[in-house]
Amino acid sequence: MKILNLDWRDYHMHTSSFSDGMNSIDEMVKFAWEIWLTEIAITDHSDAAMKVLWDKYLVSPNVLRYNINRWENIFNDVNVIFWVEADILNENWDVCFEVQWKEPNYIILAWHSDVYNWNPETITNAHINAIKRYHSKIKFICHPCNNSDFWQYIDIEKLVDIANQYNIPLEFNTKNFVYKKTNIEKLNYLLKNTNEVYVNSDAHNLFMLKNHRKEWILYLKENNFI
Repeated sequence: MKILNLDWRDYHMHTSSFSDGMNSIDEMVKFAWEIWLTEIAITDHSDAAMKVLWDKYLVSPNVLRYNINRWENIFNDVNVIFWVEADILNENWDVCFEVQWKEPNYIILAWHSDVYNWNPETITNAHINAIKRYHSKIKFICHPCNNSDFWQYIDIEKLVDIANQYNIPLEFNTKNFVYKKTNIEKLNYLLKNTNEVYVNSDAHNLFMLKNHRKEWILYLKENNFI
């Protein structure tokens, strides 16, 4: 198992600019430099997830997505990437990539119980089908070991196998880990058997961006993964 960002990089976070984070893109970028991050990916939610967030919590983006083309980091030397946390919609290959109808070059692949419009027992096959069809666009599979959102139907062995087959990393999601939303048995299987892993904060605010790192480093050291 190879951790791809054991250095100072974080590839999963959300902002108030386009999603359900508490801080704007500018605030996240400024703070990333203060805590020694060198590269970050802003991975705000897809339109399918944002519709649910709006319907339930009146969460809406504060900035039009096309303005990304006019945005540059003028604050520091952090390299900023814009991906999307795309949502699997059903078992039949369908994935929502878009944010405000704009499709990114690359995605991180996720699923949420409020968005997946299918029998939850099919969620593993839905991952397999999505990976087979869109593997060239997928940077990694999000929070595969969470203990919510149909977690009992995720076959981690099959997911690790298909990810390895297509050279797609899986994620050690430290937000879920810190807040006790990770299935530890599945996490340990992933860490022992997957070829490549990203360890990301899934930060929705500055506190999470700063403090989750020390938690996963301690866990990996204590369990001899690093």
